[in-house]
Amino acid sequence: MPLAESEAVILRAGALGEADKLVSFFSRRFGRLRGVAPHARRSRRRFGAALEPLSHVQVSFFERESQELVRLSEAELLDAYWDARGDWERSVALNQVVELAEWLLPEREPAERAFRLMLAVLGRLKRADSVWLPLTYYQLWMVRLAGWLPALEECSRCRKPLADGPVYVSADRGESNCAGCRRPGQRLLGAESLRAALEMLSKPLDRIPDEGWDRRRAAELQNYLLDVVEYHGERKLVTRELWHEKA
Repeated sequence: MPLAESEAVILRAGALGEADKLVSFFSRRFGRLRGVAPHARRSRRRFGAALEPLSHVQVSFFERESQELVRLSEAELLDAYWDARGDWERSVALNQVVELAEWLLPEREPAERAFRLMLAVLGRLKRADSVWLPLTYYQLWMVRLAGWLPALEECSRCRKPLADGPVYVSADRGESNCAGCRRPGQRLLGAESLRAALEMLSKPLDRIPDEGWDRRRAAELQNYLLDVVEYHGERKLVTRELWHEKA
């Protein structure tokens, strides 16, 4: 039962019995895991504030054969990203980062690109005045890393370039089509959304400015991406329902 160590982001932590905590975390080396933090509710000496949601930590844990849960030994806080600032939109955005990670990241499968993506997005959400660019960037790349995003540069059937639009997409088909190859049930992804998606796929987040990004601009692309997630996940995202209730 060797000790394992890794950078990680805490996704959720809740009570387990009278003294322990049940922790969901995404580790850089081992992927998404769940574990028990013994006595974490009674004493802050070993874990301190490092088990708060969306904390970036260095975590140590033991893993036993045939045991679903690992046993956390200690966690050192590197950075904290839960910064809602009394902002409802920011709070829901941060919760959606967690919800998509728990839906789309298989347990115990290392995912270096997804880990770097999460840190970049959380850092931008912490600094930015608006949540809409970093949240859309995260949704887009999580769908792409899951293998569900069609190529947006050219039509899936005739290979015509799509950069000038229009492009037609649907949640249930891994295709992007031009007007001539449009299939029944597909919907339009407008030129502005297509340009935004192509820019996000070609540039790191820190090279894309926030200017002009609001809920209206993000809505079309986000609705498509979250439809894809819900189609493959076969259920509704809780955080998406919260957006709808507030609209």
